[in-house]
Amino acid sequence: MLAVPIGLGALTAILARPWWWGGLLAIVVVFVAAIAPEPEEGESRLVAGDLAFLLIVALFVAALTWVGAWATRRLRGRA
Repeated sequence: MLAVPIGLGALTAILARPWWWGGLLAIVVVFVAAIAPEPEEGESRLVAGDLAFLLIVALFVAALTWVGAWATRRLRGRA
């Protein structure tokens, strides 16, 4: 799952787009993966306590996307 945001960051750098486009897409993919599994019987998909966790995950995924875009720009600049 770590490869998705890094790969999207690299793709945005190759396509000369802002890194946050890939970050938004990566956040959506990770949220769908976190929320989509079928919950246990009688549990809701998302509770209020999950929101802080999802915010931290979103920041982490955005940071990985930025790292992917930054590394790709650095490597392409040297080539």
